[in-house]
Amino acid sequence: MNEAMLEKLESTFNVTAKKQENPVFSCPAADLTDENKVKLLLDFYRPLVKGLDPSVGEVYMADWFQGPLLGLIYMLSAWNKTPDLTLNNLTVQMYTSSYNDREYYAINFLLTNLELHDGPDEPLERASWTEEKLSRFLSQTVRPVFETIAKAGTLKTGMLWSQLPTMLEYGYERLMESEECETVMHRMTRNYEIVKSLNGAVFGKSKNPLNVKFRMTQSKASPDKQVRLKAACCLYYLVDGGHYCFTCPRVKETERDKWREEYREEQKAK
Repeated sequence: MNEAMLEKLESTFNVTAKKQENPVFSCPAADLTDENKVKLLLDFYRPLVKGLDPSVGEVYMADWFQGPLLGLIYMLSAWNKTPDLTLNNLTVQMYTSSYNDREYYAINFLLTNLELHDGPDEPLERASWTEEKLSRFLSQTVRPVFETIAKAGTLKTGMLWSQLPTMLEYGYERLMESEECETVMHRMTRNYEIVKSLNGAVFGKSKNPLNVKFRMTQSKASPDKQVRLKAACCLYYLVDGGHYCFTCPRVKETERDKWREEYREEQKAK
């Protein structure tokens, strides 16, 4: 894997070849399938993210996997290659980072073996290979972790899977706005559709939890603009100092109307 590839994975998808210096926490990703170790990790993680309820750490852990999933979609689309994203080849690294002068705890996945696996060039074979790689990542890397979190924690796997569609959609849109060639854009669209068309059995569910039809609502700023509601509540209201998000599906539309009015009045006063 060349330096440009590694830089793209690290900067955009939280997958890295660099061992973090002085990590806050680090463990083989395979440990995330050990119920006792996950219980200890959740107890350690929840205070770091200021969770007022154990469920906060659980949904935040689920969020860790949206970056690598988007990265896999991108790699299959742009390179027709993929690294080994099995749990045995990944190490979880937690470290402190900052954004807008605010410090937070970030996560990335360290690759042990950097060897890339090439996909076939023939279109039908490539589509089949791509589906197999996406299915394997979701069923053998993500699903065992989510099932272990559900055993160790308080939430069911459905709530954990429901954390991914919103950020996945947002990440996909950002990729489609990037400066990639038309062929790569077409492949990303096709591969994203493959993810949403996978059988529910891949996820241990009757239906694919990533195939979500998003509801829209009027934005706070403008009556002419629509914004997407989240697929599920992110539980930010259970974080110290947190609140319900404007796009939370649990918020009633009458409450959103009130927030819109308050926001627009504030803007007029400025």
